[in-house]
Amino acid sequence: MQLGKVIGNVVSVRKESNLNGLKLLVISYMNEKLQMTGKTAVCTDSVSAGPGDVVLLCSSSSARLTRATKNVCTDNTIVGIIDSISSSGNILYHKKNGISK
Repeated sequence: MQLGKVIGNVVSVRKESNLNGLKLLVISYMNEKLQMTGKTAVCTDSVSAGPGDVVLLCSSSSARLTRATKNVCTDNTIVGIIDSISSSGNILYHKKNGISK
C-alpha cells in the first residue's frame, strides 16, 4: 500500500463496461516524509475521495479485491481516505490541518 494525494479526475465517455459507475481519480504519490514524489497514476475510487484528499492506495491484483472493483480491469484503487498519520507520538498529518513540518 502507498499514500497519495488526489490532484484531479478523469472523465471518459467510452470505457470498458466493468468500469461504468466507477470514478477515476488522478493521484500524486507521496513518500514516507509525506512529500510528493512527482509520480502520478490514475486510480479507481472505492471510497468517494475528492480533490486534495490524502488517500491510501492499493495496487496490482490487490486493487481488484474491493467490493467496487471485483473483476474490474484496474491496477490502482483508492481504498481509504486518511484522517491522520502519526509516528512516535508526533502528528505528521491531520486532514483538518494538513501536513505538519
